[in-house]
Amino acid sequence: MSVTIEFDQHGTMYPWTRDDTRDLPEGFRYEIEDGNLLVMNSPAPEHQYVANRLMRILDDAAEDAGLDLITIGPLDVDVPGPLPGYRSPDLVTVPGKLAEGGYDLLKGQDILVVTEITGKDTITRDMITKRQVYASIGIPFYWVVRLDQPEPRLIVFELAAGEYRERHDVRVGAPVTIGEPFRVTIEPGALLRRRPG
Repeated sequence: MSVTIEFDQHGTMYPWTRDDTRDLPEGFRYEIEDGNLLVMNSPAPEHQYVANRLMRILDDAAEDAGLDLITIGPLDVDVPGPLPGYRSPDLVTVPGKLAEGGYDLLKGQDILVVTEITGKDTITRDMITKRQVYASIGIPFYWVVRLDQPEPRLIVFELAAGEYRERHDVRVGAPVTIGEPFRVTIEPGALLRRRPG
């Protein structure tokens, strides 16, 4: 079944809202930025594999620290403003009680770590635009897994005085132990699928 999205039904006088996206076709990811609808293809298999690996690593580290935190995604995060919108990050690390439901949109204050897994087509959006958006809603830590280069990297940002400052640039073969918001050792090569042989 195919569905046509009538993009011309919206404009400066009728900005997109989250309710408008509820009846849009499945198989895509949607976000709203300044009243404009953003449509993204579903992630590639490598992207999803890396997301699942990182999710397990962060869940295990939080459990080892005795914290009731979970890493899940993608989930929609409220971005308030004159034209309210939302983002749908790849992963969010949140209190476990939020997995029980009862909320419509996550708020910035609900999230400890927000993570984007970026490729060549999303690097500007993830490293600049989303970095500014997530800082503006007060998420303490922003992680970017870069898959746009020959070897993966993890860049860890921490919120300070309203903007993100780079704290770690983790490379393959050089694991780093990150202390906040909980202790976790990361080596980006471990996020990739191991091939037999």
